[in-house]
Amino acid sequence: MLLVVWTSGILVAWRDRSDSLNDSGRLTGALTRVVAERISGSLRGLDLMLQDVAVHSQDKGGQAAELLTLMRYRAAGLPEVRNVFVIAADGRVTASTLGSMVGIDLSRRPYFETAAKAPFRTGLVVAPPAISPVTGKPGLVVARPIISPLGTFAGIVAAALNPEFFTEALSGVVEGEVDRAVIANLDGDVMARLPDPGRHMGSSIRSGPLFTQYLPKARAGTFTAPSAFDGLERLASYQALDQHPVVVSVGITTQAALRRWTINTLIMGGAGLVFSALALVAAVQLERRERDRRRAEAALQASEESYRILVNDQDDLIHRYAPDTTLLTVNRAYARFYGEQPDQLVGRKWIDLVPVEERAFTLSCLQALNHVQPYREDHRRVVRPDGQERWIEWRTTALYDSLDNLTGYQTVGRDVTDSHRAQQAISEREELYSQSFHRNPAIKLLIDPKTGAITDANDSAALFYGYPIEVLKRMQIGDINIAAPDEISREMAAVEYEGRKFLRFRHRLSSGGIRDVEVYTSPLHVGGRAYLSSIVVDVSDRNRFEAELQAKTAELARSNAELEQFAYVASHDLRQPLRMVSSYVTLLERHLGERLDIPSREFIGYAVSGVKRMEALIKGLLDYSRVGRGTEDFTGVNLEETVAEASANLGLDGGNADARVTVVPPLPTLPGIPSELARLFQNLIGNAVKYRHPDRKPEIRVSARQDGAEWVIAVEDNGMGIEPEHFERIFGMFQRLHGEGEYEGTGIGLAICRKIVTTHQGRIWVESEPGQGCRFLVALPADHAAKPALPAH
Repeated sequence: MLLVVWTSGILVAWRDRSDSLNDSGRLTGALTRVVAERISGSLRGLDLMLQDVAVHSQDKGGQAAELLTLMRYRAAGLPEVRNVFVIAADGRVTASTLGSMVGIDLSRRPYFETAAKAPFRTGLVVAPPAISPVTGKPGLVVARPIISPLGTFAGIVAAALNPEFFTEALSGVVEGEVDRAVIANLDGDVMARLPDPGRHMGSSIRSGPLFTQYLPKARAGTFTAPSAFDGLERLASYQALDQHPVVVSVGITTQAALRRWTINTLIMGGAGLVFSALALVAAVQLERRERDRRRAEAALQASEESYRILVNDQDDLIHRYAPDTTLLTVNRAYARFYGEQPDQLVGRKWIDLVPVEERAFTLSCLQALNHVQPYREDHRRVVRPDGQERWIEWRTTALYDSLDNLTGYQTVGRDVTDSHRAQQAISEREELYSQSFHRNPAIKLLIDPKTGAITDANDSAALFYGYPIEVLKRMQIGDINIAAPDEISREMAAVEYEGRKFLRFRHRLSSGGIRDVEVYTSPLHVGGRAYLSSIVVDVSDRNRFEAELQAKTAELARSNAELEQFAYVASHDLRQPLRMVSSYVTLLERHLGERLDIPSREFIGYAVSGVKRMEALIKGLLDYSRVGRGTEDFTGVNLEETVAEASANLGLDGGNADARVTVVPPLPTLPGIPSELARLFQNLIGNAVKYRHPDRKPEIRVSARQDGAEWVIAVEDNGMGIEPEHFERIFGMFQRLHGEGEYEGTGIGLAICRKIVTTHQGRIWVESEPGQGCRFLVALPADHAAKPALPAH
């Protein structure tokens, strides 16, 4: 009987010990999860703020004021943030809500070195507590690397936190039997510890059992080991945050955890010594153990209730559900997301909230969770009942009881729409850069103005220079530019500092050929580094064509000048011999007098008439050569006055009954040479009078209309008219439509008119019907920037 009693007592004591440790483990585990959820929510807000500042630091470029405003606005919503600052890739602060930090070199700070060594690491860098080099006060720093659109390290964005930030997360945890709580980063640096806050801040527990034995195997759990601080053996629970480099641990000494068990064991031992009171003592102990169990369960329920209250206040979407997805509990944020009250969702199946086409895949993911892999994260688009589209990051944990039976799941959803859109914007900018640079048919180079290195080139550049892109990106600009290095550096500096946009160089191809190029370039800054974005245009053929054209133009100008000089000299010098011939033939006629017979007088008359006609032709040629010779400057010419002057020169002003000139106002004032425009209208009106209809009195009408940038002046008459086949011929040199005896003239008047109009950058043409008169139209520009060059002949 005694053996049975003692055996029963030992078994009861052993079970009681195991239960006590399990109860303490559940308590520390629940408290650890509470602290982990607190910190996770706070760090998530900090991380979103840093991501937003990082994106805007790239978008705003040199607009530091707008970036600083954003930083202050975002920091104001996070009371734990003391300061937000941006550090460039060289380690110097470029922007800060604390103005005294700008320009300080922080390249030796641990958080900068960590981010620079692993720039593509996702998540925050949580630095150990340290003394600020600016304020001289202790503080905490969290940071995130900035990645440029080119994929290079562009610096970090960081936030200095209240040193009590992590300590406050432990508030309310260390009480009763729980005597120790620690928050550390994944490097083992203590961020906060209770009790004795501040005493152990900054110390390292990397060599402790948590980091050497347990954390490498699982990101959450419970273990028993001596403390790294006071050497006492403790039962401790720990949990590493999924998204942030932080681990939380809450512990209770083994002695405190087994205090109840120790008392029970001593009592049971005393009961064994007093056999007579064994039954009474056993009953008392069993009752006490049961009471203690109820007390522990009440404490556990209180802890769970505290956990529920904390979860309800979280912004994350937290919900627990049974293996068949029936919702057991949801927080307010989850219910608010779906537009329901929490009690309306509890009891419903969570899978019903998932679109039908996604349900099979979602259930398969839940079923894949097990003891080895009880966690899962996924990132997917969710459409709220109001139709709003959000991106949620879900973290699901499979829950098991003490017998390793699946009891359900807990899922925490975090709204990452802003960061998703920021990442999408970065991806779109990268794609835009790729399309505008690499897929552009223009020849493009990206050059470092400091070193002259070609940092990037597109396919068109590789095709033009004859080098593969990877070879081009290892070359210097001096390898393809044949200019002296000093000249190249000077020109690039002019682009970067003086705003020059256009350069001319000669570039060497891989084949050895030299091409003339024009470079259109502009500076840009990425990640604190300067670059020159250049578009290269091959102008070798154009330069050759321009040189040939200039040579031909110069030769044509020289030829025209010689022809005009010849015409002027020839017409001027030929008139003197003609006058001499005419004079001597006339003297001969007078000298011979009556001795000349009638035929001889006719012959002399023919000779004098021919000489006069020849002189008229030469005079017309001289007049033609003088048009547009540049003896007068362009000025504003009132065409109404000019037409009146031309009519007066022809004797058609006043009450002349031979012909009538009618001006239809208004006639414009145009830039031109007054004397030449007067000659133009004098010739046109004179021709209208000369080639009158034999049955009608000449009626000449002058009018004008504006047509865009031109004025079209019409000189209309009621004369004989012109056949259509002669419309172009009449403007040629010495072209006459009638015999010499019918009408006077040399046939050069309209040629002079065309040359005058051409000199004024205008056009002249005729419209006519035989027997109905002519309508000469002159189109002149309404504005001349300068006197036009002489036309080629």
